[in-house]
Amino acid sequence: MMKKTVFKIYTICNRENTFKKIKPQIIILLIIIATMVTLPVSAQLYNSNRQGIIAIVNKDIISQFDFIDRIKLVIFTSRLPNNQKTIKRISGQILRGLINEKLKIQQTKKLGIKISRDELRMAINEIEKMNGLTEGQMRILMREKGINFRSFALQVEAEARWRKAVVKQVLSKNRISEDSVDDAIAKIKLNKGKPEYKVAEIFISFEPNKSMQTINQNAIRLHSQIQKGAKFSELARAFSQKTSAAKGGNLGWIRGNQIDQELLQIIVTMKKNTISKPIKGEDGFYILRLLDKRISSGLPTKKINVSLEQLFLPLPLGASTQVIADIKSRAKDITSDTKNCEDLNKKIVKFGSKQSGRIKVSDISQLPINIRTIVQKINIAEPSIPIRTSTGVLVLMVCTRSGGGLLPNFRNSIRNRLLQERAVIMDRRMLRNIRRSAFVDIRQ
Repeated sequence: MMKKTVFKIYTICNRENTFKKIKPQIIILLIIIATMVTLPVSAQLYNSNRQGIIAIVNKDIISQFDFIDRIKLVIFTSRLPNNQKTIKRISGQILRGLINEKLKIQQTKKLGIKISRDELRMAINEIEKMNGLTEGQMRILMREKGINFRSFALQVEAEARWRKAVVKQVLSKNRISEDSVDDAIAKIKLNKGKPEYKVAEIFISFEPNKSMQTINQNAIRLHSQIQKGAKFSELARAFSQKTSAAKGGNLGWIRGNQIDQELLQIIVTMKKNTISKPIKGEDGFYILRLLDKRISSGLPTKKINVSLEQLFLPLPLGASTQVIADIKSRAKDITSDTKNCEDLNKKIVKFGSKQSGRIKVSDISQLPINIRTIVQKINIAEPSIPIRTSTGVLVLMVCTRSGGGLLPNFRNSIRNRLLQERAVIMDRRMLRNIRRSAFVDIRQ
């Protein structure tokens, strides 16, 4: 006879979800089918009662069939060894994930959140495209490898429903002010020229009912599996207990002030595409992967293009310092009383050389730095100081200037990012609340 235990759901810990984009449409669950190999799940599992009940979540059941299929999917995508040791180690986390999945479905039904067949099909098709598959091919491949497609589809549906619910809550309760956008832009400006790191993480949290040694050993085992060829991103999706898990642990580009200093000290010493050993943090153990590093270029701006009027006076070969000074003085005299580009053009016709005339520059960043600096500083219709070149002296006047400023929709992208950050908090809060109010009957 199976032992039966009833307890509050908050005793069951599980990773939480984050958002790829903040919009009310379907948001794709990033489950990547990594390597197509036959997956012979252990005979012991297969010989168990596949129709038996593993758990009851409020009024919904999690069957042995569902449990086995999910284990197969995780082992398959993560490239974990298919043996009893692995199955035993991951079973608890798989069950927690299935319980959370049921809770999300239940809550979204209460809220009237629905996912149409077309939305679900589009979400699955998008995953197929990301993996170089044609529409419907994933179903075929999973069937060939003994993985129940229904389990996969239910997972996609649960996440899609949940994310719609969270987005709805965020949009109804959160307003991103223009001041908040301005503050975020100011921080980007301040970070210009400073290092940024593209980091992925696997996080194993401290748990009241587990010793620190046990949790550390779990992290060490995960690290060992990565070293042996298991996919970091899929292990993160399956086992990480941070909101980044839904994105394969990917945190995107982060600045030094956006991460715990203990972790930063490790990151700055890492080489690209290397993986850290488990690092003890304040709330758990981290395994980090450094995907890339760069120097921040600051705000993304549009190209500045200008049209210039140029007076060029050539220098004789081997010109003395006095000759150079005289030509500079002459260039200044010629242009001193010009009021606009038309006036300067008349002077050019009278005094200039063949190298003089109108110049159009589509991107001033392509100009030599000494010239670019002057062009950026002078006002339209203002003659520059005489500029010495290797072959002569020139005076520039900006006739037109356009471009520059923030890229179109950049403020909107900042606003969406801030909404995303709030959505992560809302996600965590909503899931915590439904855990606290739910009862789960675990049968083992």
